[in-house]
Amino acid sequence: MREDSLEFDKLGIHLDKTDIRILKLLANDSRISYAEIAREVHLSRMAVRERVMKMLEEGIIERFTVQLNSKKVGLDTPVFLQIKVAPSKLDDVANELAKHPKIECVYAMTGKNELQAHAFIEDFDNLQKFIFEEIYKIEGITEVEYNIMTKKYKSRKLFT
Repeated sequence: MREDSLEFDKLGIHLDKTDIRILKLLANDSRISYAEIAREVHLSRMAVRERVMKMLEEGIIERFTVQLNSKKVGLDTPVFLQIKVAPSKLDDVANELAKHPKIECVYAMTGKNELQAHAFIEDFDNLQKFIFEEIYKIEGITEVEYNIMTKKYKSRKLFT
């Protein structure tokens, strides 16, 4: 367990210490059982379940998920797309991008680019095809700039 890798208290999350410990355990391994959490935080399994259910109901926990290694599934090229969009088409374009299976996330941003998307592509050869045959075909996109990630130092996807 790497409980010390998440500093919820330093992030200004106002929960009691037990809730924070539960969140740390779940964030490090969302498959951990209530029984194992209970042993770690010195509560009953049912008390842990109630706390987790309450955090789900309150929206503190949105979902439990898995993080894939993109290279192990053949998507070796992580790409960050900066996408300019006609203002009247912003929501339509964002929703269309969000449907694409190679795009992991889409954000509306301040600054000169209205949308930013993170995608995983098979390789550099498929990048141009992806951008010109799939992305530019979405009505409302006026310009796409992209950066290829060369090295990852941290990726935790803790907050949405």
